[in-house]
Amino acid sequence: MNSRRVWRASEALAARHLESQGFKVVDMHRKITVGGVEVSDIDIVALKDGEYYAVEVKAGSADVDAVRQVYVNSKLANMKPMLIARGLADEKALAVARELGVELNILPDTIVVDVNELREAVYDAVYSALNDILYYVTVCDKMGEEDMKIVRALANSESISEAAEKLGVNEGELISHIAKLSSKNFLPKGVSFKNLTLVSRIIMLACSREKP
Repeated sequence: MNSRRVWRASEALAARHLESQGFKVVDMHRKITVGGVEVSDIDIVALKDGEYYAVEVKAGSADVDAVRQVYVNSKLANMKPMLIARGLADEKALAVARELGVELNILPDTIVVDVNELREAVYDAVYSALNDILYYVTVCDKMGEEDMKIVRALANSESISEAAEKLGVNEGELISHIAKLSSKNFLPKGVSFKNLTLVSRIIMLACSREKP
């Protein structure tokens, strides 16, 4: 599938907040590739005083995982890291941000989104999510038996380690297999294991219905 720019209310809000602070929003959802392989994306690329920022947008509170994500993205993109959120999940997130040099940009509680804009953003996000998911019901006839074995393991596992064990491979080998399936557009790229499981279950359901 082609890359899509998914506009969510939180991202539109974050972009306006950055602009109010003197930043210029250069790009949204910029893909990060390593060796020709897409590994992640940056929610917002912003520019201020000649410095580029890789900005991660968190709809809720900033947590340690979000801090780590923006730090890794910034290193891959050679930009300064910034995390925009509604607040801090805990003091650990603040400590890790300080240690890694991640700038925390906390949104004021007084900032709200226009109702019509929020409705449109939610509609776009839901439409895009459904469009993403429903694409995978069409891949059954394109997948081989080995591909289906991996998808079946993902669909019936609660973790990457459990799926790897079911397939008789180590986690690194499974991640490599998943990357190959993603490159063929059989699985989504750069998503959590939870989302991989969801898509895998949808594929299994669609494929079972195609059988006579």
